[in-house]
Amino acid sequence: FRLLDENGRQLGMSRKLSELRAEWGRQAKQEFSDLHETPREYSGMRDWTFGELPERIEVGVGDGQRLFGHPGLVDDGDSVSLRVFGSPEEARQAHRWGLLRLFMLQFREQLKYVERNLPGLEQMAMQYLPLGTRDELRRQLLDLSCIRACLAEPWPTDAASFQARCLDARPRLTLLAQEICRLVGQILGDWQTLRKKLPTCKVYADAVHDVEEQLHRLFGKRFVVETPFERLQHYPRYLKAISLRLEKLKAGGMQGAARDARLLAELAPLATNHQRRASVLAKQGVRDDQLDQFRWLLEELRVQLFAQELRTPVPVSSKRLQKMWEGM
Repeated sequence: FRLLDENGRQLGMSRKLSELRAEWGRQAKQEFSDLHETPREYSGMRDWTFGELPERIEVGVGDGQRLFGHPGLVDDGDSVSLRVFGSPEEARQAHRWGLLRLFMLQFREQLKYVERNLPGLEQMAMQYLPLGTRDELRRQLLDLSCIRACLAEPWPTDAASFQARCLDARPRLTLLAQEICRLVGQILGDWQTLRKKLPTCKVYADAVHDVEEQLHRLFGKRFVVETPFERLQHYPRYLKAISLRLEKLKAGGMQGAARDARLLAELAPLATNHQRRASVLAKQGVRDDQLDQFRWLLEELRVQLFAQELRTPVPVSSKRLQKMWEGM
């Protein structure tokens, strides 16, 4: 593969397209963004005042060349702006947060009430301290409440569908916030209990290291809002599975440790494959829905291996995941 500039000069060459994307992708995105700055009339917006939003538009890039650009809203904090992106994935990622901000601007007064009445916030904030501040947790709880109320597929594409979604979401917002607080409160409480239990299992170094790595992946600073909600609902079961695994280790003696090591050896190659691939895509700024699905199936495999009594919502095994990986 050869990468050329607008004058036909070679900028780079590789046998792997992914390597060129990793090296030049960010610069290409920045140059595309610079070429298509947001017009003043499409910035500082607080309502849907920009007509219908098409999935893609044709844009010029100089010397008569035409490319497809992908419009999306961008979150500017107290307003939104409309920008053109070079790929549909990039546009969708930005648009999700821009659209969320536009909804939240419509619910300003209601959100003030919801914010003052988030149940259990103070206790959750104490449990969340290893990850961040009370305000960071509070913002995530409000964001997730609005995501659940407003961002069901398909997203609005014009003013009429946007206003219809606002009317539908408004009466559900407070109840959804209460439901989310109950779930997150349970998750943080279980997480804190598990973190206290880990030091008592230090003699099982490999298992504890694996659990710590698992918890690190599950509990990023923004796990509340960045974890798909359908997966966040499974967090209590994932944490219960980890707790059962540690209990079996402590109760099983040498046999229990040997069993855990055998199961970990079965899991490890699949987890390593995923982590390597995810690292490569992260450097390229690319998301892969199939890889995301594989990641959550790995969590289900952990339940199946270490706490089978909890059951999984779908059939899962090492052989199934290995076959899926080969297909990917």
